[in-house]
Amino acid sequence: MLSYYVSLTGINESCVESEEIDIENLADNEAVIKAEYSMISAGTELSRAFALKKGFKYPVRPGYCMVGRVLKKGKDIKADEGDLVFVNAPHSSLVRWETGEETQGPMIMKISDGVKPIDATAINLLLVALQGVNLSEVKLGYTVGVFGLGNIGIITALLYKKLGCRVIGLDPVYERCELAEEMGIMETVSSLNQKEEIDILTDKKGLDIAVDVSGISSCIMTCIEATKAYGQVLLLGSPRQSYETDVMPVFSKIHMKNLKVIGAFNKTAPVHSVDGSINSVERNFEIACELLKDKTVDVSKMISAVVDPKECQSAYYDLMYHKNIVNCIVFDWRNY
Repeated sequence: MLSYYVSLTGINESCVESEEIDIENLADNEAVIKAEYSMISAGTELSRAFALKKGFKYPVRPGYCMVGRVLKKGKDIKADEGDLVFVNAPHSSLVRWETGEETQGPMIMKISDGVKPIDATAINLLLVALQGVNLSEVKLGYTVGVFGLGNIGIITALLYKKLGCRVIGLDPVYERCELAEEMGIMETVSSLNQKEEIDILTDKKGLDIAVDVSGISSCIMTCIEATKAYGQVLLLGSPRQSYETDVMPVFSKIHMKNLKVIGAFNKTAPVHSVDGSINSVERNFEIACELLKDKTVDVSKMISAVVDPKECQSAYYDLMYHKNIVNCIVFDWRNY
């Protein structure tokens, strides 16, 4: 069968191409999925589309947030033909995909009844946020600062709010702070003087938990500055660009304030639930579906546009250079 897919052909160059997909003789862990929607990851994908991290080679097939229907499947796939599933496949109209046993490996997971297909494109973002939040030690009434209010940042802030924390969202883009407030984060800071604003809001007590979702090294340093003694600094963003500084003052503050710095790369969670571990992809997937159903995370407020995949070039450009007005873009594959 013919499949169409988004291809990054160079820096700030993308298009839709096609290929034939063999849909016969499926392995037990394989399925053929007809896509309905796929969400652009404004972090990982933009780093590839604009070569923000060194080492990328082109062409690249981006994307890992697809929602579609099962057309055919092997016997080990835990979904029936016609079921709505989440697939971490690249942006494509049709994929032959497998499900595996490795975190951040290939995944096919049945979506709970009551979750809208377009909302389910955000599941991978929720999995990243849940992984980070679950790694931190949260107490009722903690003050948490979330630095970076992109999609994952807002979701992370909403999760800490649900756990009974006072949440302060910080982002230099004023419109992102506005969106966070619209979604339920009532204290936001759009100033560049983030440490000073945290001092004012906390009466100079500082944060119990500072979460970096920006992946910007200088922002991580601000998180360390803004956290109180015995607090936690959660590194949820992925630094992608070189940064030169004197690290001695940073290490000194971690040491003198007895800070706990936590790396929250999503690959550390096991796929299956195991005794003694609160984190697993399976468990977090179920929680993500519930958060979408009860509107703890209202994806409709996050999506700026739903576009034809042939508009991929302008979609990536808008996400990169119009951050004040464009937050999240979804591709609509239903006519392919």
